Amino acid sequence: MGLLKERIGVIGCGTMGSAILRGLLAARVARPTQLIGADPATAKRASLRRLLARGPYSRSVQRGVRVRVAPSNRALVQQSTVVILAVKPQELVAVARQIAPALTPRHLAISIAAGLSTRRIEAALGPAIPLIRVMPNTPAQIRQGMSVICRGRWARDRHARVATTIFGALGEVLELPERQFHAVTAVSGSGPAYLFFLMEQMFVAGRRLGLPAAALERLVRQTVVGSAQLAAASEEPPSVLRARVTSKGGTTEAALRSFAQSRVPQGIVRGLLAAAHRSAQLGS
Repeated sequence: MGLLKERIGVIGCGTMGSAILRGLLAARVARPTQLIGADPATAKRASLRRLLARGPYSRSVQRGVRVRVAPSNRALVQQSTVVILAVKPQELVAVARQIAPALTPRHLAISIAAGLSTRRIEAALGPAIPLIRVMPNTPAQIRQGMSVICRGRWARDRHARVATTIFGALGEVLELPERQFHAVTAVSGSGPAYLFFLMEQMFVAGRRLGLPAAALERLVRQTVVGSAQLAAASEEPPSVLRARVTSKGGTTEAALRSFAQSRVPQGIVRGLLAAAHRSAQLGS
């Protein structure tokens, strides 16, 4: 993964925005002097400076070479060639309209907002602005994310390559048609929350079964981590991996039978369909 030449600005320095900046530094895809952030919250701007100062470029930061924090969104655009919109979906159109006068076709805009289509974002940004839409997920915070990209009508191969390099610093990247993005949001964008929810229930059950808190913490976390790594390393589908753990008449079978009787599988599928439906609502 090579060093980018672009100057990259991130509007919105919350969880994902700061993760993008940290990931670019950790992967050595960009130098601190190529990066700039902007956020209306004073606390987030201060937090961003502290977080980046602890990264792989911390010695450079201590020497005074640091990621800049812009005084305004328009100032960020004027100092950047790539502008990443890491704001909430409800705020995106307003922010896009605000920065539109400062954008030119030489910029690349990247949106990570769930639900909002490239057409709707392009209408707010103005004509001929290259746009890449991205659906990342929260494991990007530790550079283990899954990001899916699609192109707006003015984005070209070179723009897709820049976006792939940026989000490749945060994990894996896949390009898919925009018509599949509501499904992507349901499966991957919201996906980590489903696994965390399962972990919560494992904690509840473990406490009811009398496991000590420290032991329960290790048991649940390593079980989830190990299972995910096994699935990633295996060429077998999850159904086969599950079957191998499920001995006839055994403990796993008892749990799975209880899940089926409670219609847990159907509930999970309904939940993902509800997430995709909500993504479509946000887009409209």
